[in-house]
Amino acid sequence: MQYLSGRDWRAEVTEKLSSLSITCFNPYNKPFMKDVEEDEATRVEMETWMKTKQYDRVTDRMKTVRAYDLNLVDRSDFIIAHLVPDVASWGSAEEIVTAVRMKKPVFVSMEGGKSKTPLWMLGMFPHKYIYNNLDEIIEMLYAIDSGTKTIDSDRWRLLRKEFR
Repeated sequence: MQYLSGRDWRAEVTEKLSSLSITCFNPYNKPFMKDVEEDEATRVEMETWMKTKQYDRVTDRMKTVRAYDLNLVDRSDFIIAHLVPDVASWGSAEEIVTAVRMKKPVFVSMEGGKSKTPLWMLGMFPHKYIYNNLDEIIEMLYAIDSGTKTIDSDRWRLLRKEFR
């Protein structure tokens, strides 16, 4: 979110998944009662702090942002990410790593198509969870929801139906 806005794709996914009654956690609209500001004014403020070498202030704020965002990974049943390979997305990278370590299903849309996937990511989890675009992820989630596709319970740590 620092180098490229992710508002549009997150809003699109949220809208398309609403009919499945999926709650989407969006880092632009955190669900916490007490929250940390991450609006445009805050970004400009942090850019100023970086330019003026006020690194302690940035660190303090970003520690809080990181804690809130990783808490959303903890609370999520699965993760959807849209990555632009040429743009560093450090928060998304850590969120994906965290979800993989927790054995949560991860669905990644790669800008420019699956063939643009960073090689390191192909070592993190099977390429069948990397998609050419967000629409392919949405289609897969609808197929999983309808029961026409099953999700790999050997790969991911899934709860039995009565506990979902």
